[in-house]
Amino acid sequence: MNPIIYTIARRELLESRRSRWLWLSSLLFALLTLAVTFGSSAVAGQLQLPPLAQLLNSLVSLSCFLLPLIALLLAADAFVSEAESGTMLLMLTYPISKSQWLLGKLLGQGTALLLACLAGYGVLWLLPLWSSAISWQALWQPWLLLLGSGWLLALICLLVGYGISLKVRSRNQALAWVLLLWLLLVLLYDLVLLILAVATDSHMAPEVLQWLQLLNPASAFRLLNQHSSQVPAFLLYLQPWLWLALLWFIVQRQFRLRQL
Repeated sequence: MNPIIYTIARRELLESRRSRWLWLSSLLFALLTLAVTFGSSAVAGQLQLPPLAQLLNSLVSLSCFLLPLIALLLAADAFVSEAESGTMLLMLTYPISKSQWLLGKLLGQGTALLLACLAGYGVLWLLPLWSSAISWQALWQPWLLLLGSGWLLALICLLVGYGISLKVRSRNQALAWVLLLWLLLVLLYDLVLLILAVATDSHMAPEVLQWLQLLNPASAFRLLNQHSSQVPAFLLYLQPWLWLALLWFIVQRQFRLRQL
C-alpha cells in the first residue's frame, strides 16, 4: 500500500479509537444482536434460540437500521470539521493528493466499521455453544454473506456521508442532512413503495417492486440476505460494488472541485 494512504488510514482508525466511537458502536451492535437473538423468547419467560432463518432475518432488519446510521454519523463531520478547524488546508499543503486523502479516510474509517460489524455479528458464533439446534456448519455461510454485505452497505453510506460533509459548511448542517438521508434510506423509501403498491390496487407486479428496491442500497441488502427476491442473484451481488464505484467517482470529483 502507498505509505501516504496507509498513514492517513492509520490516523483515521486511531482517531476512531481515541474518540471511543469504535468501542461504543461495537458494544451497541453486539448488545442489540443479543437483544434480537433472545428478546422474543425472553418475553415468554424463557431463553430459547429462534430458528436460524428467523434469527438472520431479524439481524438483517437490525442491520438495515443500525449500519447506515453508524456510517453516516461517522462520515458527517469527516471533512467539514477539518475545514472548520483548518486541518484540511494544512493537510493539503503537504505533498498529498485529494484522492490519496479521500482513499486513506475511506480505508481507515471503513476498517473501524468492519471491526464494529465483527463485534456485532461475531456474537452469532457463540450460539452453537448455547444450543445444539444451530451448528457452525450451518452458520458460517450466511454469516459471511451478512458480514460482507453489511460492511459494503456501511461503506456506501460512508461515501454518501463524505459527499454531504464536503457540501455543507457546518457540522450542524451535516448532521441534519445525514439524519434526513438515513430516514429516506431505511424507512421512507420502502414506505413510498408500499403506498405505491396500495395506490395501484396491488396491480403492480412484485417483480417491479423488487427492481425498485434494488435502487436503494439498504433495500437491496435486505433482498440479498433474505433470499426472497426474484431479481437475478448476480445483480444483488453486483449492486453494492456499482454503488461504491459511482459514489467514489462523485465524491472524488466533488472533493477535487471544492474550494478551500
